[in-house]
Amino acid sequence: MTTRQSAADRVGAPAFASPQSHRGRAIAAATGTPVVPQPTLVAPATVSFNPDNPREEIGDVSDLVETLTEVGQITAITVATTEAYLANRPERRSELDDGAAYVVIDGHRRLKAAREAGLPTIKVMLGDEFASTDETLLEAAYIANARRKDLSELEDAQALQQLVQFYGSQHKAAKRLGISQPLISQKISLLSLTPELQADLEAGRRNVSHLRNMAKIPAGQQRHEADRRARADSDKKKQRAGARGAASKGDNSVITRRSAATPAHQPSAEAEGDNSVI
Repeated sequence: MTTRQSAADRVGAPAFASPQSHRGRAIAAATGTPVVPQPTLVAPATVSFNPDNPREEIGDVSDLVETLTEVGQITAITVATTEAYLANRPERRSELDDGAAYVVIDGHRRLKAAREAGLPTIKVMLGDEFASTDETLLEAAYIANARRKDLSELEDAQALQQLVQFYGSQHKAAKRLGISQPLISQKISLLSLTPELQADLEAGRRNVSHLRNMAKIPAGQQRHEADRRARADSDKKKQRAGARGAASKGDNSVITRRSAATPAHQPSAEAEGDNSVI
């Protein structure tokens, strides 16, 4: 009888079947403490980037390379086996790295940094359950990226739109993700912006608060509306600054009038009277 090898066996990496030592599992069984899986070390080359990552570009990771080199890897990367990933999406095989045994669920930047740093191994945690459906895969990746604020405003909106399609409504997505439905609506509305305004947002030339909720505004009027909101916001800030300045001057003038009315070096009439009696 032949034994089917796991992906870990085929690449010479430790399998995930034994998350704890026998002693650890015995203690857990005796005390009722849940068994906590421990990270496993694998070669970075055996882990593929995820084609479904909501973040389109990983970007520069030189800061992480420096951290990994000097401090080491603190947080493990969450992965799924290629078998689990391809089970429901076999057409994506050509998009995975050649010879990969695992696919990243959470940790694309750490994987890229580990490769650039030339690390021989990286810590990973297996989470095949996250790859069971497209919904769970995108949900896990979105939540992880959103928690770290790794997504741009437009990437965030695109991921949310996909999740809304998966769940069937914004209300269901809001309940599942733990955020409000109006916020989801505001974020997704950015996808209705003209390409020019989207480019301005990505480049940091526009404030996202000036661009939300424009889905019902015709494309030809969006730039004008965005400019109007930006001017109104600027005017409010100037008014608040002016009000604070006026209040500050008012406080100083009161102190000045009081000081002038009763100089510290001049005795009051009452004090002079007391001295004359003495």
